[in-house]
Amino acid sequence: MRISAHMVVKNEDKWIWYSLMSVLDYVDEIMVWDTGSIDKTVEIIKSIDNPKIKFRQRLVSNAQDLTSARQVMLSATKADWLMILDGDEIWPEKALVESISKLDNSLNFLVNKFWNLAGDVYHYQPDNAGKYRIGKHTGHLTIRFINLNKYKNLKYMSDYPLEGLTNNNKTLIQNDINSNYNFVTAPYLHATHLERSNLAWNSNTHRNIQKIELGDKIPDNFEYPKCLYIPGPNNPWEKRSWSFVLNAMWQTPLREIKRNLG
Repeated sequence: MRISAHMVVKNEDKWIWYSLMSVLDYVDEIMVWDTGSIDKTVEIIKSIDNPKIKFRQRLVSNAQDLTSARQVMLSATKADWLMILDGDEIWPEKALVESISKLDNSLNFLVNKFWNLAGDVYHYQPDNAGKYRIGKHTGHLTIRFINLNKYKNLKYMSDYPLEGLTNNNKTLIQNDINSNYNFVTAPYLHATHLERSNLAWNSNTHRNIQKIELGDKIPDNFEYPKCLYIPGPNNPWEKRSWSFVLNAMWQTPLREIKRNLG
């Protein structure tokens, strides 16, 4: 069983090293395409000396180009399973081991749970903040492993940030009522609402904005990804500032009210 991971990045130098290092031992290759970073993302990727990383730079000028790049990457993939990986995702060993143990030829895909980090790696958004729905599951979840033997003609439809994989009937795979999937309970870490580049936060390098809220404390017995303990290009353990906490103290109740009403 061969697993190919796909990563398309731009200005992700805060977390890209940890993202790649967290999965390297569990996949057969990682196709990493940079679409025009101006921070240290490319330098950091090239610093990882591992033949599994298949790196390429492909400049994209708009959202449609990005979708096309993903399709070209998909068409070039020769593997049994596709793992979709973002440059701000860090995978604990437990989440990877559980995922790989559930890969089965009868399945179309796996649904993975994630923790959206809030302010630092010690806190995450509560589960009711996640509004994704796949099958009977809701919350912070997404499809990260896809059986390429089940889907011979996968295509990306729509453009970033709404692009999605569709089957032969042009139905998003998560909406296909005939899909057979399994659910992975062990979460991975998603840093989408933390600073993702050493460029200024307000440099418009990312679509998402920083979410300021207290969040829930990650359990003391949680086993963080081993790569976070290895000296890397950044300090992943930096705690959120007091100004962040003070702002979060009044913003969090408002977010909770909005979630309860919505």
